[in-house]
Amino acid sequence: MKTSLSTLFLLCLISLMAQSPAPDVQALRLWVAENPIDSSARLNLAYQLMLVSQTDEALKHYETLLKQDPQNASAAEGILWALQSQHHFRESITRSEEFLRSFPLNASLHNYTAYGLSQLNLHLASRQHYAAAEELAIDATHRDNANLGLTWEYLFLKNYPAAKSALAQLKDDADPLAQSLIGKTNLQIAVGAGTDYQAKHSGNLSAALQKAEWSLKLSAEELIIDGSRFREKYGFAAGWQSPLAFLEASASRLSGKDERVYPATLIGLSIKPIFYLSKLQLTPSLSGAYSHFERFDVQQADLGLQVTSDIFSAGYSFSKVYQDNEALLSDSEKQLHSFTLGARIAPQIWLSAYLYEGKQAWWINPYGAIYDDFEASNRAYAFSLSSPLGTRMGIMLYQQIGVQDHETQQSSFITLSYHI
Repeated sequence: MKTSLSTLFLLCLISLMAQSPAPDVQALRLWVAENPIDSSARLNLAYQLMLVSQTDEALKHYETLLKQDPQNASAAEGILWALQSQHHFRESITRSEEFLRSFPLNASLHNYTAYGLSQLNLHLASRQHYAAAEELAIDATHRDNANLGLTWEYLFLKNYPAAKSALAQLKDDADPLAQSLIGKTNLQIAVGAGTDYQAKHSGNLSAALQKAEWSLKLSAEELIIDGSRFREKYGFAAGWQSPLAFLEASASRLSGKDERVYPATLIGLSIKPIFYLSKLQLTPSLSGAYSHFERFDVQQADLGLQVTSDIFSAGYSFSKVYQDNEALLSDSEKQLHSFTLGARIAPQIWLSAYLYEGKQAWWINPYGAIYDDFEASNRAYAFSLSSPLGTRMGIMLYQQIGVQDHETQQSSFITLSYHI
């Protein structure tokens, strides 16, 4: 995917200046040697050297041009072009930050900066510079380059409506690969297992289908206590991304041995708009859930905010839970708080920490986990580690320590996923 984008993008960004058709490189070398202060000739030579892949020599000429005239924006663009042609993306980012301080309104420099950031998997930062290039563009070439880049960044960020909108600014056949990926059907299958190291063990299986703005997830879970089957759970969730927000409806059915609780039915609805601010993605959320158990009902409302960058994430969610019991004058109400903080410790490896504060019985946490337990914790600490395994597989490890009445209980979960 990135290889084809790289080829197309670098070809499109050759807009340093108008050049004469196929001049003799050796003749240009001789002319520059005899006229070292002729900036037009040196710029033409560097351009022709780039076209024949002599990037080292071209880079030297671009550097010389910039030393001769620090306000030569074409030389700055050429330096980034040469560095990125050599796959020196980190160095190109360092230099581009320097150049943008001198040329903050140069759309081409923003495009080059965005491309380098994308190659380092810094997609939110890349999106910011492509958006700046699109706004600053003074000709169709720079504007098309920016919209092409935005299309790919939104695809990486899984914002399909935004990717469609950016691609719509281009000609119909501008990027057939991006067009096909927007409409491609993606399937992820995941299997997981958990234990509290004492009596409880669980296993789950899920399948998630994504096609453009639409998504569907089916899941099944089995809970075993003291070696025997205790509770089964089946669920589904359907989602739709509109240009304004991500909407999701979910339902679960639980059955088990405890006649005070099961069978039970849970339904939920959530809305999550997405905003971009500089290099950040802001995702506020509003959700509600209704759960019917055998002897009581539970109503839950949640309000949250997730802030994500390319290297860190932070989130908070507030939950208000009302439990309507069969017995008169026994209803209860409680509040819960959820905090999360994550960091990218390697290109695609994330380490996250969690804190849950409040009585968790009959609560659905921000990640969809259902706490159908009379003895649930009052507070819990957790961390997770997620990482790809090759190109199609992924793994997530989750460890939690729950606290109740000054006693702790550990539980661990592992999830393996496969993308088709």
